[in-house]
Amino acid sequence: MAPLATLAGILGLSVVSGINLYLAVVTVGLAERYHWISGLPSELHVLAHPAVLIAAGLLFLIEFFADKVPFVTVLWDGIHTFVRPAGGALLALGAAGNLHPTVQVIAMLAGGTIALGTHGSKMGFRLLAHTAPEPTTHGLISLAEDVGVVGLLALAYSHPYVAIPVLVALIFSIALMLPLLFRVLHFLLAGFAGRIMSWVRSAGRYEVSEWAELAILELDSRGTQQVVRAFARKVKGAPRLKDGFLAHLGGRWHFLHRGLLKTKSIAMDEGGIDPLRVTKGLLWDSLVFLRGGKAQVFFLPKDWARAFHGEGGKPSRNLKEVF
Repeated sequence: MAPLATLAGILGLSVVSGINLYLAVVTVGLAERYHWISGLPSELHVLAHPAVLIAAGLLFLIEFFADKVPFVTVLWDGIHTFVRPAGGALLALGAAGNLHPTVQVIAMLAGGTIALGTHGSKMGFRLLAHTAPEPTTHGLISLAEDVGVVGLLALAYSHPYVAIPVLVALIFSIALMLPLLFRVLHFLLAGFAGRIMSWVRSAGRYEVSEWAELAILELDSRGTQQVVRAFARKVKGAPRLKDGFLAHLGGRWHFLHRGLLKTKSIAMDEGGIDPLRVTKGLLWDSLVFLRGGKAQVFFLPKDWARAFHGEGGKPSRNLKEVF
């Protein structure tokens, strides 16, 4: 294969492996077996073997149905956090079979990393889709992913000059979105864990991170007992769904979160310890404060919300009663 065609194959297989590894194997295997594409490295010829096609086809059928059932898809994706990147690395290595061994190793490492990125993106979007946990939404998303896998592979092997910029743009976009997607994943996992823990106990001050305690002492040497874990929903100066702590210091609430180099503090308007509005939800409670006259919205996991409201379920005007 020409160098650009080889590069398109490596990138294409790496990207789609993180979305649906088994469909990628079936697609390339069938294309090789029925001569829809030619010039593949000998290392990829094994994909056309009947045993490989049958095994990959059966696994694809399982994924085809599992991927369309709310909550089942989360478990399936969780299991494949290790499978898809490994598969992407091996397919990228096979696609680079005609190249120098050093380049093959680089292709394998890049393939695994890219597959992990696309897998993380898929898992993050799927978790977001669980805000509407009904089969139709998940079925349409899954079908779109399957069509995308076949389409990208067809583009990579039929029009590599077009595929390379498309795949590079897609990889770059995923790289830019990964921080948000990982925050989404962390946010949702914290929500489910907080919901379960709230049935057993309230969160306590002993769970406040050390970096937050140090930041509290820097802001007010007297410290505070009024601190709860929170996620920024709509807060000026904080990334969307950033994890941190709300602490009441000097007559106002401060949102403390960790930046790349230091801990940052965002102060709300003065006016007592109560938020402007409290809304209870299934996995999260939301708090609304004012900053510069504009609403700042936070989410509290249910175990921390239980502490914030008090054991009786009513908002506590003094968190010292709880902690």
